[in-house]
Amino acid sequence: MKKTGLAALLMALCLMLCACAASGGGKEQKSTLPEKESLTIAIASDLHYLSPALTDNGPLFQEVVAWGDGKLMLDIEAITEAFTEQMIAERPDLLILSGDLSFNGEYRSHVDLAEKLRRIKAAGVQVLVLPGNHDISVPMTVRFEGESYERVENTDAQQFRALYSEFGPSDALSVDELSGSYVYAPCEGLRIMMLDTNSYIGNIFPEKSFSWLEEQLKEAKIDGAQVITASHQNLLAHNNLFISGYRISNGMELEVLLKNYGVLAHFSGHMHIQHAAEDGIIEVLTSPLSLPPCRYGLLCWAPDSLSYEARNVDVSAWAKNQGLTEEKLLRFDEYARESFYQNSYRQILTSYAQSDLSAESIERLARCFAETNLAYFTGELLDREKLSEELAFWVETTGEGMETAYLRSILLDDAPNPLKIDFYARESG
Repeated sequence: MKKTGLAALLMALCLMLCACAASGGGKEQKSTLPEKESLTIAIASDLHYLSPALTDNGPLFQEVVAWGDGKLMLDIEAITEAFTEQMIAERPDLLILSGDLSFNGEYRSHVDLAEKLRRIKAAGVQVLVLPGNHDISVPMTVRFEGESYERVENTDAQQFRALYSEFGPSDALSVDELSGSYVYAPCEGLRIMMLDTNSYIGNIFPEKSFSWLEEQLKEAKIDGAQVITASHQNLLAHNNLFISGYRISNGMELEVLLKNYGVLAHFSGHMHIQHAAEDGIIEVLTSPLSLPPCRYGLLCWAPDSLSYEARNVDVSAWAKNQGLTEEKLLRFDEYARESFYQNSYRQILTSYAQSDLSAESIERLARCFAETNLAYFTGELLDREKLSEELAFWVETTGEGMETAYLRSILLDDAPNPLKIDFYARESG
């Protein structure tokens, strides 16, 4: 077992985080849902599941989590179990998981997660999955124990497809073997096109796969079927500071094609915020299952209507049903929000600890940043007048920098409400 300092491990993880011919033509889909006049579709992303076999939640793992981006990794097993049981109880017609299924691509994590997805599917919920940039050929896959870690097996594209073939591809109307993308038809009037931007080369939809995609869009149009699309990385730009690595590298080309064929809406994750953007097509980002408030979206479709509503995983209810007594699980929403707030707050305190600023000024900066970050990631309404005042204080105190640019980008964001969207009402309006 290799000993290491936290700095070396964090550097390796950060480097990993930054690295971020078509076939299978038309065929008869092997299975579909019973024909319905309407469908409910749960959409979730960025679970970042880590198998309990790969961590003891010891000192090193706790430090990695504490200096990460706020993911609730110490509680990821509880979150995943609660989500699994909630899907089984609510029984949407479909569940879409749009990538970053695993923490960092550990094969064991994928194996264990697939077992949970089988429980959901056995309850009558069709599950459709895509890989994210954390799922395939990640160089730094490790098991944590105490103050040490050791390397473990990662997952390549072929292994990923084999593990998850039953969750979409094996029941698909068509599969593009090059990109890993596929089309699922839950009923005659709807096609769901799952666009894989990670199996072939990270963060791109292969140019050679555009002909396959256009063929599928044409067939849907001929059949009179509406189309919804999903990917891991984003189709549109959602923040002008965070485009490279977040938006699909050839997203503009893909966007034009989807708009030309009247795609109803696009869904993704990756950016870890609850957000919506529109440019002739509306894209909704569902905030991560692994970050508070541990959210998924519920899409309600009918031939003449389409709506989206953000919902929370009720970890507290699950904990009570399991007879658990751990206080943080029983008041999970409060605990999770405070954990994320403190993560952002601590980062600013640390960043300015050696500056000449007064303790009062640093505390004010940290409080503003933490409050704004929490609201932005959860998609909640901001007090823009207050943020404008705080931004002026930031500029006066620290000058122009990345943090002030980030706060300004949030202040100027006039995107649609990402928590509840009536797509048809927006079109008619």
